[in-house]
Order: sequence, then C-alpha cells, then structure tokens
Amino acid sequence: MALDPEISGMLDRLAREQAAQQAEATLDDSRRSYRDQYREMSLPPEKPVEESTVRLGAGRGDVSLHLYRPAGVAAGPLPVILYLHGGGFVLGDAETYALQSARIALECGALVVFVEYRLAPEHPFPAAVEDALAAVDWVLAKAADHGGDPACFALMGDSAGANLSIALMRHYRQQKLFRAVCLLYPLVDARPYLGLAPPSGSDREFATGYYLEFAETEYFARAYLPDPEMAIDTRVSPVLATDLDGLPPVLFYAAENDVLCDQGWAFAEQLKAAGNDVRYRCFDGLIHNFMQHAGISKASDAAFREVCAAVQLALKGKDLR
Repeated sequence: MALDPEISGMLDRLAREQAAQQAEATLDDSRRSYRDQYREMSLPPEKPVEESTVRLGAGRGDVSLHLYRPAGVAAGPLPVILYLHGGGFVLGDAETYALQSARIALECGALVVFVEYRLAPEHPFPAAVEDALAAVDWVLAKAADHGGDPACFALMGDSAGANLSIALMRHYRQQKLFRAVCLLYPLVDARPYLGLAPPSGSDREFATGYYLEFAETEYFARAYLPDPEMAIDTRVSPVLATDLDGLPPVLFYAAENDVLCDQGWAFAEQLKAAGNDVRYRCFDGLIHNFMQHAGISKASDAAFREVCAAVQLALKGKDLR
C-alpha cells in the first residue's frame, strides 16, 4: 500500500533538510535533533497531566523515572504502564517523549512510568536491560506511594524499548506480573545489522528513504553491542529464545513501511506458536515510529489512539481477541 500522504510529505521535508546539512552530525547533535523532531511531531495532551521525577537507588548511574498521571482524577490507585523508549538504545530521553507520555497517561487512564535508562555507546549492553529491571522493582515497591496499582501493571515500549520490554516479560514470566505487554515495531533480531544473518525482505525494501534506514540500524547495533557476538544473547535477539511459552498477553503493532516489519511479524508468529495470546496489527501506509507522528499525520494519530484504547482494555482484563 502507498505511503500515507502526510507521512510522505514529512519524509520529503526531512530528506531536503538532510541534504542541506554540510557537516557530519555529532552524537549530541543527533540526540538534540531526535528530541526536537519528536516534540515537533507530537500532539500535546488535551487535558492537564501531573508530572514528577524519582531517582533510582545508588549504583544505578544517571537513571531516573518520570511519572505522568491525569490531573484531578478521583482518589484510588491507577493502573501502571512502565514505558521503555526507542531510539536505537542511543537516542531519546524523557524530554523527547514528554508530550507522548502525557497523552498515553490520559488515553489509558494510567500512571505512566517512563524509564530514562542509560544510553549507548557510553553505556552499552546490558546497561539498559539492568535499568529496565530496576524500574520494574521500583514499580512493585513504590508505585503505590504515587497513586499506582502494581497489581494492574502493563509494559509498553517502542523499537529498542520494545526489545527491552520483551526481555522483561521473559525475565518475569514465572511471576505473572503483567496484565499485558504492548510492543510497538520492536527490534527482535540484531544479527542482520552486524553481518551475522542475512537482511530480511523489509530490510532491503525499506533500506533508505523511510525514516529508519538500514544503515542507522547498523550504527545503533554497533553502538549498543561493542562485541558483535552479543547479538546472539536472547535479551538482544529474542527470536533465538526457547522460553517463549507462558508469557503475558501481547499487543503487537507494526508499520508496513519499516525495515523491522518482517522480523516483527516472524516473532509474533513465534509467540503464537508457543501458545501465547497475541494480537498482531500492521498499520498500512505508516512507517517506523508512527507514535511520534501523531501531530503531522491523521493516520498516525488514529493508530496512536487505537494502541492506547487496546492497552486500556487490557489493563481492565478484557479479552484481547
């Protein structure tokens, strides 16, 4: 299916801006650009949202949790969504995702706990996994102090953050902690981006010109995994895992025009084959990171709202099918 026209226009504009750049961007430049673009393309929340920040315990480095909850809600604990952000393990922070986090809190009627985990290349694998695990421990121990109900708990992550969400749902599968796990266009196999496996059809078809480019995934993989052999660790490439049974219900969302589309579909099929409850949805005409594009694409905003509505139902224990 053809690209959504509003997305196509955005891609054309980004291509012109990149062509006009004379100097090669530094890592700080890339992080700043990602932050600015994400906020520029995001819609602000329609109602007030309360925000606060807590620090994780000593020994965790520069890691914080940013909390978002609808303002003025009636007394009583809210469901909790632990959100793990994308950006290839290299880009992204709470400021980047602030508008989106606030909207998710409103749309889902939940306490959103956004994890500002340590980034590569300064902090390579497994730092982000360790920080995500620590964030789960915090929710279980402290979310109630902030008006959250850890007994009504979901994971949500996009791209690299969805990869971390998979690691968490596997790590805690015996404890049955999560009502659901929402995976947005996840990375599930890093090997093609380190030369350890052939690229997929979508890797080749959408390698350039569709926002997330194949060369970018190669850069992110090298930054996150200083030793390419780390890609066979199932916390990095869960397609290699053999313990995919007994997982929480999964809401799995993909974009048609995305290098990660094929590997995501294959992993969703693995999850189904292992007996898990999986709701898979691929949005036609959209690209990687469509949650970011709600402010410039009506189709992306509709997808955003559909995702949040499904998460809200899952938190209420509704059947995902």
